[in-house]
Amino acid sequence: MLKIGILGAGFMGATHAEAFAQVPDVQIVGISSRSTEKAHTLAGKYDARPFTDALALATDPDIDAVSNTLPTYLHKDLTLAALEAGKHVLLEKPMGLSVEECDELIAVAKQSNRVLMIGQTLRFWPEYMAISEFLKSGQLGKPLAATATRRLGPPRWAEWFLDPKLSGGEVLDLHIHDLDMLNWLFGSPKNIYTRGQRSPETGGWDLAMSLIDYGDVKAFAEGNALQPPEYPFTMTLTVLCERGSIEFSFRAGGVQVDSRDAGGSGLTVYEHGKSPYGLEFEAGDGYVNMTKHFVESIRLGRACERGTPEQGRLAVATALAARRSIETDQVVSF
Repeated sequence: MLKIGILGAGFMGATHAEAFAQVPDVQIVGISSRSTEKAHTLAGKYDARPFTDALALATDPDIDAVSNTLPTYLHKDLTLAALEAGKHVLLEKPMGLSVEECDELIAVAKQSNRVLMIGQTLRFWPEYMAISEFLKSGQLGKPLAATATRRLGPPRWAEWFLDPKLSGGEVLDLHIHDLDMLNWLFGSPKNIYTRGQRSPETGGWDLAMSLIDYGDVKAFAEGNALQPPEYPFTMTLTVLCERGSIEFSFRAGGVQVDSRDAGGSGLTVYEHGKSPYGLEFEAGDGYVNMTKHFVESIRLGRACERGTPEQGRLAVATALAARRSIETDQVVSF
């Protein structure tokens, strides 16, 4: 039985707990929150111990692995503490506030010989996984271009999201999802040029529109958290290839990604000479897929294959390059 401790009892902590609860032979033994009420409420749901001291949970000798869902500015120190205490760590994205933080985490993970996995969830999202495999098949020929969008209203489920110094802003917190996904599909970018708009409320760059050059493939990504609060969480991806295109669209029934019931989604192939058709894929939950991969990597004694620290570092580097491009009005090369 693998014993898991979860740092954080907010929206993402609850999401990770629900996912781990669906993985066989895993026991959630501890959940932390600065709020005594939140810690007790979520821990009670899984018959786990509530902690109000995150460091105590991260270093608890009864815990084998830690899921760090704390705010971004707390990622590095608590992850380092857990690794140095011999714990495997699933760290929510973004990996850190800087590339230097990512490098420090990578070095300590190697020294500790523990699994460090970054929660870049789109790599485990069924539709995005299906697109990745479909493109590898070559049925539509080589990819030529891609467009990805991610839109929602200002995040209200935690105050720290609204402080760019704590979250890195929406370029690092929201836009990073699609930048990482494009890196996954097309490799390391050559350069990026991004324009944006500041939030009237926070002053942070809460709208980013990036042109990314991958060599043979050109991509556009929009990360937009300036929609009205009532706007449903929406994400799309279209990949144009030599002999057609594939398109994914998702609109939640509410303002968060988990509000699926009243929303809608589709995954469609438009191939030359054929009527449009839906692409079949194995249904599932991205967070469950992610936690299963983390647990399997630990049990097999190997590094994770998706959500690697190096992939997490590149995602942070790409997002920071996008933000630097906004602020300088320059193309940023890698």
